Amino acid sequence: MSGGLAGTASHDYCEALVQWPLPQNESSRLESLRSFRILGTSREQVFDDIARLAALICDTPVAVIAFIDEQKVWFKAKIGLELDEIPRDGSFCAYAILQPDVLIVQDPLSDERFMSSLLVKQIGIQFYAGIPLTTDDAHTLGALAVMDRVPHLMTAEQSDSLHILARQLMRELELRRTRETQSPHPRLHLAPPPQRSVTILIVEDNDNLRNLLQRTLEGVGFSVFPAADGEEALRLYQQHEGTIDLMVSDIVMPRLNGLELSERIRAAHPETKFLFITGFADDFPKLRELIKIGATILEKPFLPSELLRRVEDMLNPGKAATGTEG
Repeated sequence: MSGGLAGTASHDYCEALVQWPLPQNESSRLESLRSFRILGTSREQVFDDIARLAALICDTPVAVIAFIDEQKVWFKAKIGLELDEIPRDGSFCAYAILQPDVLIVQDPLSDERFMSSLLVKQIGIQFYAGIPLTTDDAHTLGALAVMDRVPHLMTAEQSDSLHILARQLMRELELRRTRETQSPHPRLHLAPPPQRSVTILIVEDNDNLRNLLQRTLEGVGFSVFPAADGEEALRLYQQHEGTIDLMVSDIVMPRLNGLELSERIRAAHPETKFLFITGFADDFPKLRELIKIGATILEKPFLPSELLRRVEDMLNPGKAATGTEG
């Protein structure tokens, strides 16, 4: 009994010292956070990619994956922000972990909770949207958040996308913890990716997403040609005729869009495989016909692991399942 009283007193004392609100399960939340062994670790592409996807989807210059300990908010991944950590007191994330849904702050300058925060005063943040990162046993470790230095609106589709990315992020963390528990001796050396005799042409007009797709595919050994639009892709395809194994193409692009590009290429090379990436599949009835002849759709938002799985399916037809992945 004395231990329980001591724990209660310690928790009350902690509450008296801090100015930010605390979750009711703060002690067990911190224990859960430490069990993931994520605090203070180096940057990793899988987390950077999720943050970059969040920024792209929400059309914001800043995105972070933040974990919250007793005193500070620490950034495992950050896009458009130089800071590694900020004080927990007055932070957006200190409030984001208190609710089950996305916290949207559209005018922090007039919100008493945030008007004095470091991000608002020194970085000039004028918009915040953050979704809590919650474990299977209801412990909130931190938040996936996007920010802007100008007023910003958040659509329902963007909010849904943050939910999807947060679930994928937590799935990655849970799998890592399970692997570490089962294998106490982690690998010290990572072998370089095997080189594959497969060449992929990426067609995407968004520079950040195109670079992300290229890094992901090259990271597992594929040869990649990037193109910023359909016309450039057509030139590259003609220059390397007979060597392109797969086209990964956005649909909505200026000048020559993805569907027009596929029609031109298939007219001369009907065997060419196309993987279309889009957030507007329902707006293009032609896609149904393309699916019937072997094309595949990957719906945005998606994680790099989903892209790799779909590419592998297309390159190994025995395992392929054509259609739309939601």
